Amino acid sequence: MPKINSPELWQHLLLWPDAASNKYTRGSALIVGGYPITGAARLAALACARVGAGITAIACPQVALPIYASSMMSVMTKPFDSEKDFHALIGDERINAYLIGPGAGLRRETMAQALAILARNKPCVLDADAIKSFTGHLAALRNAIQAPCVITPHEGEFRHLFDLGEDRKSAVMHAAQQTDAVLLLKGSDTFIAHPDGRLVVNKNAPATLATAGSGDVLAGIITGLLAQGMPAFEATMAACWIHAESARLFGVGLIAEDLIEMLPTVLAELLG
Repeated sequence: MPKINSPELWQHLLLWPDAASNKYTRGSALIVGGYPITGAARLAALACARVGAGITAIACPQVALPIYASSMMSVMTKPFDSEKDFHALIGDERINAYLIGPGAGLRRETMAQALAILARNKPCVLDADAIKSFTGHLAALRNAIQAPCVITPHEGEFRHLFDLGEDRKSAVMHAAQQTDAVLLLKGSDTFIAHPDGRLVVNKNAPATLATAGSGDVLAGIITGLLAQGMPAFEATMAACWIHAESARLFGVGLIAEDLIEMLPTVLAELLG
């Protein structure tokens, strides 16, 4: 039977700033922003920053620079106009964690960009279109994962790569073993599986999380915790619980932006 996700499993690994902290010691995260869909990556970036990443940046196509740069002041925007530019951006040695997928689009470049990020051998989150871009290329994904990686599908995205079958628990555990990644299968009960066989189920999510953009916020929280040095399995458990608790505390009328605004309240409770 899977364990029930709760702060007791990961709270001791949360990292809090102290008098010696600076933006670099708190971790640097790079999120790949899509175009023309830009809201998804912006939600993820703000969640990443809110949960404690010292530096959060978005790498976006040059054409999308005015949208990203004008809408976020604390998140840096780094435009690219070619494959060479993209590789230069992701090659910054100061980056501690990456996220690709929110709003990326199902383009040939999405899989190529994901593979380039995975080749950096640093913690990475694959979400949304980055997952679907590997449809028919599961072996390529498995071979590319050589560092901590979190894959965050809902059931529809999961089916692009794996057999869901009748038993979600067995399916997510098998997928984690197939990819050597932490697998988070979203749902009313969200399952989090480690390749070594550990399995946790998250049960504190309210129905109000069924709203556009909530998954992007979750991906951003995971990325922010990874950037600070939290292990992938525990970062995923923590993010999932914090995300759901933020929704529970807000209540009815929730939209994705509200989750980000509730993060300081949940973090303060955990710190207390």
